[in-house]
Amino acid sequence: MRQSILLLLLSVLAFSCREKKPAPEVVVEQPKKASTTFYEVNQKVYVHAHFGLSLRKSPDPKAEKVGVAQYGEALEIVALPEADQTYVAETVDEFQLKGHWVKVKNADQKEAYVFDGYLASFPTIEEEPEEDMALPEWFYMTLSKPKGEREITPPNEKEGIVEGYKQAYQDGGEFELILYNGGVTQFLRIPTSTLSFSQALVVLRSFYFSNAKNLKIVRNAKTKKIKVNDTDNPYEWLEFEEKGDKVIVGFYSAD
Repeated sequence: MRQSILLLLLSVLAFSCREKKPAPEVVVEQPKKASTTFYEVNQKVYVHAHFGLSLRKSPDPKAEKVGVAQYGEALEIVALPEADQTYVAETVDEFQLKGHWVKVKNADQKEAYVFDGYLASFPTIEEEPEEDMALPEWFYMTLSKPKGEREITPPNEKEGIVEGYKQAYQDGGEFELILYNGGVTQFLRIPTSTLSFSQALVVLRSFYFSNAKNLKIVRNAKTKKIKVNDTDNPYEWLEFEEKGDKVIVGFYSAD
């Protein structure tokens, strides 16, 4: 009897060993490196620099200048920049507008290097907006589609509001227009996933002040807001502020 039980136990143990599968190999994925650019090779990008961009023979601000890419001009990416090619184009108090030197070619197939801090993946606005639509609202439709209908702001005599409205967008952005007795205010609340603070500053100061020749840009050390205005018109100015995951851009115009 004991011999039979022993043989039975040995048989069960042998069967269990045969059926047991080896543990699956654990594959640990290496973290992906964060991209230093918003574009890819062969992608088309557009110049949003107010007075155009210098095209240079090599990736250096002191390299030979071989041409100029004008505001709104389309360029094609030829090669991505090295991550350590960071260049600071503007410094405003503690704020720095940084970027890289990227190799591009223009419509004439001429290849050169250009600073990418003034480039964007969407074109500049060259056409008139639809009727009953503010230009910034028209502009934002190039970034994201509207979400729902406008939310009308009722008149408020105490605050001097004559009329206004808000328009939400699918990316979480929002445009707001308020018409006062003494002027108008416009706000763009842009997710940083759509435009970074630097991109918003570059794109929108040229967008609002495309005809200005004497732009002034200052940073308030206390509020950290950046103010941009045309020195020839002190009654209109832009303010840029980063709050959480939003870039708040306010345009103020007084009568």
